[in-house]
Order: sequence, then C-alpha cells, then structure tokens
Amino acid sequence: MKFFNIKIDIKKILLISIFLIFLLLIIFLINSNTIINMNNSNFTSILRDSHENITKYLGKKISTTGYIFRGKDFSNTNFVIARDMLINETQANIVGFFCSYDYASEFENNEWVEATGTIVLGDYYGPIPMIKINTIKRITTPNDVFVYPPNKNN
Repeated sequence: MKFFNIKIDIKKILLISIFLIFLLLIIFLINSNTIINMNNSNFTSILRDSHENITKYLGKKISTTGYIFRGKDFSNTNFVIARDMLINETQANIVGFFCSYDYASEFENNEWVEATGTIVLGDYYGPIPMIKINTIKRITTPNDVFVYPPNKNN
C-alpha cells in the first residue's frame, strides 16, 4: 500500500486562479471592443457569413454604411442598411443588414448613413442577425455605391 503526502499551498492556488481570471477578462474585453468594419470589398462576405453563422456574430460590434431601405411590413423602428449588389452589367439586387433603431423615423428611405451597433438575434420571418444601432449619422452618397457578390474563398 502506498500513501502520498501532498502539500497544498492555498495562497499559490488562489494567486494562480486570480491571474487566470484576470487573463480571461482581458481577452474578453479585447474581443468585445473589436469592431467589424464593413466596406465595399467585404460587405457581402460578412453579410453572408453572419447569416450562416449567427452565433459567431452575436454581441459583436459592427460599423457599416449604406442607404435606408424599408419593406412594407417593417415596424417603425426597423430598416435595412442596404447596398446594391451588382450581379452583372444589367442586374443588381438589394442586400443589407436588418436594423433596429428607436428613432428610425428620423431617416428617409434612400438616405445614406453610417451606423455602428451591436449584432443581436432579430426576427424577420425567422431568426436573422440584426444590428441594434447605437450611433448613426447621415453621409453623402459615396462615389462607388455598388458591392459585389461574396468571394467564394471568404
């Protein structure tokens, strides 16, 4: 029969535990402050990926530009920050992020905006990623208003 004599140093265990919790908190804060910046080249790739992997994006901060688009069945606090995705020389589709903003009625359809918010789980005929807008401002229409289909590698 063997016996083991193990000396436990509670102070060291406590210090290591506090250090690990502190390290995890720093990692969390760094990740939570990262902002996803959508632009012409990554707009549709981020949009597609957020729909395919909703949980990966929930709670992330995001910044994007586009024009206000409203569907006939949207509530007065919802709109899409939209872009025209050029399919070919004669065809474009409207694509964008569904958004929620308490003061959405202050913005007209087709008005260009820059917005920052947090991605939350929305519902529009099923669960979808939605930007809960924190800040929004009017901008002038950019020179290049089109985005392109997602890159097959992204």
